[in-house]
Amino acid sequence: MELVRVEKEGAPITRDEMVVMVFLLLFAGHETTTHLISGSVFELTKNPELRNWLEEDWSRADLAIEEFLHFVSPVQFSKPRFVRQDIELGGVRLKNGDQIVAMLAAGNMDPAANVLPEKLDLERRPNRHIAFGTGIHFCLGHQLARLEGKCALEALYTRWPKLRLAVEPGQIRWRSRPGIRAIINLPVAA
Repeated sequence: MELVRVEKEGAPITRDEMVVMVFLLLFAGHETTTHLISGSVFELTKNPELRNWLEEDWSRADLAIEEFLHFVSPVQFSKPRFVRQDIELGGVRLKNGDQIVAMLAAGNMDPAANVLPEKLDLERRPNRHIAFGTGIHFCLGHQLARLEGKCALEALYTRWPKLRLAVEPGQIRWRSRPGIRAIINLPVAA
């Protein structure tokens, strides 16, 4: 709807821009949300007490999804950005034109942002993750990803409440694709 509004207000969108936007909205979030769900299921199968806590009251799912976004971090880093002016950032001198990448997963593990960030805590409040980026680069699909994650976990665990790993956790293999933290396959048993 926003795209239509922008065009009506006199900012025409080219065919290429429209194709890119449709691709982004329809497909870009699919893979990352899939990995959020599989990573969440992996963590719950390793921690049955957390699964039980969640199943006791599905209204807690919003909290749980925020923690899985923080802890699982399916998107590990952002697309490259370019420095627009000379600046010092964290004691490092950056020059106009330098290429930088925001390490979202590292930011999610920053102890200055969250107490004990390396511990999975489904009741974490506040949860200062940056799984969706920040500022003008904040993910357009953040609400859809949250809703899909929540619905998938509730549907899965309502249908198979005692879902467990069919292999040892150490046997789970992760994809080696840079930027995305993804389980190759997740064998489970009901």
